Amino acid sequence: MDKKTIRREKIISFMKTSNVSNIKALADMLNVSAMTVRRDLEFLAQENIIQFYHGGAVFNPHYLEQAVNPNDYYLQQQTMLHKNEKTMIAHKTLELLVPRETIMLDSGTSMFYFAKAIPETHNLTIILWSLNVLEELVRKPHNSILIQGGVYHPETQMFENNQGMDIIKNSRASKAFISAGGLHTNLGVTCPFHYEVETKRAAIKCSMERILLLDSSKFGKVCSAHMAEIHEFNVIITDSGIPEEYKEFIESSGVQLIIAGESLHSLTPPAPQAFP
Repeated sequence: MDKKTIRREKIISFMKTSNVSNIKALADMLNVSAMTVRRDLEFLAQENIIQFYHGGAVFNPHYLEQAVNPNDYYLQQQTMLHKNEKTMIAHKTLELLVPRETIMLDSGTSMFYFAKAIPETHNLTIILWSLNVLEELVRKPHNSILIQGGVYHPETQMFENNQGMDIIKNSRASKAFISAGGLHTNLGVTCPFHYEVETKRAAIKCSMERILLLDSSKFGKVCSAHMAEIHEFNVIITDSGIPEEYKEFIESSGVQLIIAGESLHSLTPPAPQAFP
């Protein structure tokens, strides 16, 4: 990647966070001339990434939704996809939380929205392994946080620790909230990266209830890494866009299906499942 491309990527990253900036601030940050920044902004404006005006720029909030291929997995881009559905799923998931319980939170954008929704007053003990989830939860000091460290993967903001995963494997939780990249009737529950699998499976094994958060775009989709079968989960929470055939498939598998927008009390829970 050449210097010009790197510089423009830095501008995009900065603009995603700040939304608005001026030429002088960008020039100072990048240690380049104002003229260089102006040329970069003109290029980004042509690509519909920013809106360029005299002296500065505003980030185009529709850029990520328009430009991203849903089959490509980049965390910041995926965060913008199906935002409303993920937000609804997160708030529905709150109905399953009990104050003072111990839970495990997976990596992924669904977990980011769930972490944002968790109240400050629940006094939870939360075991996690993802930077974007951690950044949300540190704003809520009444919760206790245990974080599994390891090799950092920027595309998912996940910490991978395949040298024992002591915190996860030596802990027990009442609930594990797990994310996935796809659910297929024949090929099971999958995720985009193989390095995610061991951590997800450890969390499933060490929790009494296993809850899969999955927006409706993931049904019928298959990613490269197989991480579980549907019957390994007690509950699946999704949005109203779920295809009818997947409603039937989940219910016939003995897994409780919760759809954001429906009353939790109107749903019939499945028979209890044995601990794996």
